[in-house]
Amino acid sequence: RPVFDYEERVRVLSSLAAVCGVLLLALVLSLVLKREAPVIAFLLTLTAGVLILLYAFGMVGSTAQRFAALLAQGGVTDSLYLPVLRAVGIAVVVRIMSALCKDAGQSALAAKVEIVGAVLALSVCLPLLEQVLSLLAEWTA
Repeated sequence: RPVFDYEERVRVLSSLAAVCGVLLLALVLSLVLKREAPVIAFLLTLTAGVLILLYAFGMVGSTAQRFAALLAQGGVTDSLYLPVLRAVGIAVVVRIMSALCKDAGQSALAAKVEIVGAVLALSVCLPLLEQVLSLLAEWTA
């Protein structure tokens, strides 16, 4: 089966169109409501974000399976790519939480979330760094 066949492209583009439609609708409604009811506008934006994330998480399963199969074909072990995937997951969560903090007017809290995310991403990548250093030590010995 081709890596990215026609049906897959159509599915991806239709998913993108659906997400963009929900985003645009939420954006327009939020802008209309922002002057009169800022709390409702924020809750609408938050709800749209949660719905889109739930939709994205539903798509993660099949993508992760394909990714794992490709890496297995290349002989890459879990211990090499899982730290990177964890760091990417942390980055996504931190970015979303930071944006929510900034939308709520809490930029100082957003900065602290970003610092914690950087420390967590570094900590999940330490096993990978240890493996790279041991591999370099083997090559130089």
